[in-house]
Amino acid sequence: MTTTEAPRYVKIFNVLSRRLESGKYRVGMRLPTESELCEEFKASRFTVRESLRRLVEQGMVQRRQGAGSVVVAAKPQARYVHTLSSLGDLFQFALDTHYELVSLKQVAISEEIALGVGGEGGERWWQLKGLRRNEEGGKPFIYLHSYVAPRAGAYVRELKHVVGPFYAHLAQRIGEEILGAEQDLHGAPMPAEISGHLQVKAGTIGMCALRRYITKKGTLIATYNWHVAEKFHYRMKMSRDV
Repeated sequence: MTTTEAPRYVKIFNVLSRRLESGKYRVGMRLPTESELCEEFKASRFTVRESLRRLVEQGMVQRRQGAGSVVVAAKPQARYVHTLSSLGDLFQFALDTHYELVSLKQVAISEEIALGVGGEGGERWWQLKGLRRNEEGGKPFIYLHSYVAPRAGAYVRELKHVVGPFYAHLAQRIGEEILGAEQDLHGAPMPAEISGHLQVKAGTIGMCALRRYITKKGTLIATYNWHVAEKFHYRMKMSRDV
């Protein structure tokens, strides 16, 4: 009989999980920095980041800008938590998750879609449908419909091979600076197509986050992000004006 030794990041994840569950790292505390964990476990930064990513995936830790990794639960939580405070958070989210392209085609957008994405009814935008997973081969937790403005059409097929956020790649290729992102949230029963990809019953209540990435010329790309509502928790941080 042969045995397969667990990967290093799994061992580190298990150690950190036990520390959280035992109370060594209490809720509200910051975990040691990546550098400190690398030194303690004699591991690479990549390995440590993968361990921390799994703690985030389990809902036990959050990564907060300027505060590092903060403990939010002593035990795994059966929900997806997304904290947003900047475009950098969205960039990191794209790096930390796995995207699978389901379909890519050019479509004439309806008046309803045009109102959402910031275009004109009848315009031909590029539509990408895809899934996001916490890791390759894992269960999908977001089903996405992305719409790319016609002016960026020459670069859409490159997105099949992009690692990281689509908005950043398109902005760089087309030479337009992203000035900001707008987001709308709404809940609704999931259409059969979406519930099927997320492996839940048709009609399950979903939470949809529509994000538009804006340049001086208007929307560059807009994405409908569908989540199972009962597993979705959204947190936004705001600062007081000074």
